[in-house]
Amino acid sequence: MSDIDPHTAERLLRQCRDLLEHDLGELIEELAPAIAEEVLALIDSTRDEARKAEYLRLRTDLQSRWETLTSAYRKELSRQLQPGKLVTTSKPETPNFADLQIVDDKDLAEQIVMREFFGRVSEACSEEIYALDRRIGYLNGSENLDEGDNNPFGPATVCAAVRAGCTAMYADLDQHTLLLRQLERHLQAELPHLYRAINEVLIEAAILPTLKRSYRPAAPTNTQATAADAANILNTIQRLAQVRSQAVGREGMSAGPRTGTDIAGSGSPGTGSGSGIAGEALPPDAIAGGAALFESLQALQAGPGATPGELTNVVRLARGSEAARQILPLEAITLDIVAMLFDLIFADDKVPNSIKGLVSRLQIPILKVAILDQQFFADRSHPARRFLDSISGIATRWGQTVDEGDPFYLKLSELVERIQNTFGQDADIFATAITELAAFVTEHESKEVETARTVAEIVQRKENELRSQRERQATSRLSANSALAPLLATALPLAIEQFLLGHWRDVLHQHALESGTDSTPFLDAKRIAGELVWSIAPKTDADERKRQAALLPKLVSGLNQGLDQIGTSADARRLFMDALMDLTLAAIRGVKRGQEEVTEMVVPPPVDNPAVELQVTHSVENGVRIEEVSLPERETAADGSTQDRASLRRVKHLVRGDWVDFIGDDGQGRRERLTWISPSRSLFLFSNHAANCAISITPEALAHRLQTNTARLVERDAPMFERALDGAIKALDQPASGHSE
Repeated sequence: MSDIDPHTAERLLRQCRDLLEHDLGELIEELAPAIAEEVLALIDSTRDEARKAEYLRLRTDLQSRWETLTSAYRKELSRQLQPGKLVTTSKPETPNFADLQIVDDKDLAEQIVMREFFGRVSEACSEEIYALDRRIGYLNGSENLDEGDNNPFGPATVCAAVRAGCTAMYADLDQHTLLLRQLERHLQAELPHLYRAINEVLIEAAILPTLKRSYRPAAPTNTQATAADAANILNTIQRLAQVRSQAVGREGMSAGPRTGTDIAGSGSPGTGSGSGIAGEALPPDAIAGGAALFESLQALQAGPGATPGELTNVVRLARGSEAARQILPLEAITLDIVAMLFDLIFADDKVPNSIKGLVSRLQIPILKVAILDQQFFADRSHPARRFLDSISGIATRWGQTVDEGDPFYLKLSELVERIQNTFGQDADIFATAITELAAFVTEHESKEVETARTVAEIVQRKENELRSQRERQATSRLSANSALAPLLATALPLAIEQFLLGHWRDVLHQHALESGTDSTPFLDAKRIAGELVWSIAPKTDADERKRQAALLPKLVSGLNQGLDQIGTSADARRLFMDALMDLTLAAIRGVKRGQEEVTEMVVPPPVDNPAVELQVTHSVENGVRIEEVSLPERETAADGSTQDRASLRRVKHLVRGDWVDFIGDDGQGRRERLTWISPSRSLFLFSNHAANCAISITPEALAHRLQTNTARLVERDAPMFERALDGAIKALDQPASGHSE
């Protein structure tokens, strides 16, 4: 049971609810144009006239009926997330899409569609939901944290709201399904980021913080999905071996058909006894061939390494050796898979060349592991695979530019060298390397965290100072507005009204900010504003005209002094003074000039909309160079009017440990990790262990950089081994499938 205070639990749950409800609602509202473009591509890609008509109808409805969907979606999501349902020990009120009942054909079809929709969306979020289920369960006092029954924020809630929106827009199941398919891709892309952000909220509140991922990509937490994936890989390899065996048999080089489904070997390493298909006896020449192959691999492993910078697929060379010609089909398939694995890794443009060089030195050890243990391909927890995953995780730090003098690179190189020189048949050497690497990373990251904490304290202090300054500015603006309000309550010529609301309000604002509203400069500026308004009023007697004549030089002098302080340009000042002289002369004659007449007299300078320029300052604190980046205050205060909401939302979903490439004027990227977020999430701190500097940036400024392509988010990707294995299996399976037909 959780010992967390109920009021704290309720506050955190409400915070999670608000984040989910706001950001998902915003996303759904924005999707219509994007889906319309996708549907247009579908129209162009099909020749089926009926299908094309469906797409055309959907595109039309996206423009005219999208508000119907968003309204129903928001209403259902709000109902699902009612505050009273958040803190509860009962299951949230969400449909069970997996529980199909005996219903009519239409309802059954819809349940199947929704079950599939829910399954795919859930799978995309599985890693984040694993942790979120447990944290929400903890907040709700659940004794079994492994069950997600107490999570009202899960994909089932979101899918129920999406279904409500689609149903409101379409009663027809076909159109309903078509729309769901378009929404599905966007939810699969967006929900994992949102759930990461919700998890981060709870991590910051110390709710099961040990569940937080480290730099190493986590193994999939959905055990059923993992088992299915492993079984699929094993079955594919088995089928490939059977096809190869049958092909060899047809050439008269095999002793009859191969049968069985168990490909896990139980013989001794290097004999080939574990590389056949269950139920068959291994021919002596195959046993000898397996031993010869293993001996040749030992020789290759002990031989001189490749020339630095040269990537040679040594496994492919081994595949063409005489020893490899005598091995069993399953061993041959293993060689083919590993050879193609390294082909694909070497061709992967996401992997820096220096990392490819390190991985290249592991070719023979990885091949030997695969021959010794056919489960290697399917077992994500195998130490050799985990070590390769670790290399991918650390490579994220560098992007495409790897410093080979970097401590992390040197440590990786040391471990790779040891494996290459000493690996025989015991995969524990990989487990030892992982342990050493993890300890090394933990030590260095602890130092990084300490440095980041020091910088964060500096940045936090500056943020507090900036917040205080903004509060003073807001108070000063309010004082300036209050001082001008009585004067603006009466009708004024347009030139005077614009001047007071623009230049002179800035003068009052500056005096209030610098010396306060009781100061002589502020009171003088307020008096001058009153005198300005009096000076343009019609004068009906000689005393008023005499007073005005005496006042005018002092008034002009006071106005110029105020305009000097705020740096008003000569052109803008001249235009106003010309208008003031005309109005003053009219007032002396006792004539009241209207706004229409003044509008003709004053030609305002053209107002440009210059590109937003970020405000960047630099400072050095405790030996660390800090770059502070923000948007100008007028842009920040616009409440998103100049921001792309999707970019800003994506930025706000960032969590500690995420990486961003900051692009310089030379087009080169500098990869930085998010190491600290202010409690108000109004400042992000980025740093990199390789440089003694940090970037403090507001979310709005980072969103602006994303929009202008001067920053790129580093998306999490599958480790290089996973990408290569998937490609190798698919590539080898295509000709085999065609042959078996």
